[in-house]
Amino acid sequence: MSLIQTIELSVGRSGELIRADLVNLSDNHVEDYDQHWQPRLQEFSQEDQNLSWRFKEQLANRQANYESYAVEYDGMTQGMMLLETQYHWSMFTPGQRLVYVETVVSAPWNRIYIQRPPRIKGVGRGLIEFARQRSQALGYKGLVGLHSLPGAVQFYEKLGMMRLELDPEEIVDADEDIPYFEYMGQTQEQESRDE
Repeated sequence: MSLIQTIELSVGRSGELIRADLVNLSDNHVEDYDQHWQPRLQEFSQEDQNLSWRFKEQLANRQANYESYAVEYDGMTQGMMLLETQYHWSMFTPGQRLVYVETVVSAPWNRIYIQRPPRIKGVGRGLIEFARQRSQALGYKGLVGLHSLPGAVQFYEKLGMMRLELDPEEIVDADEDIPYFEYMGQTQEQESRDE
């Protein structure tokens, strides 16, 4: 497990700035999820309580278009993310690929709905910012897309992501009708600021 980069977070109670490690997802992160996260997620009936991070880790290890990451701090997994990097396209920029966030989660103790104040703030924001960096590195101009669980809509709006309404004819069934968000690419953001 090698360090990819450090990200700046803050302690929820004091606001003290801390540095956490962003690394590739590995077995110890999945074990943290199964042993430490799952009981808390189930206790609070969180929308992501039944995710299989073992499957996500295996998917990223077997298929080149998937990448999985974790944030570590104080000997514990604080957040995880699965990206798809080759087969999703921007709704803002037709014909332009983007990095698609399949799943991004923060540890239960870092969620304001479970613990006030959260133990650590900024984990989700740090992971999404890294997804933008990956998009830049892949030549996708910072474009990132994702579908949001209903409880996370405000979070993505606060990050400045644009919500796009899907054409009703594109929705296969009612369960698929969840909000879609996308970061505009660097070019569109600059044009918006210049206007």
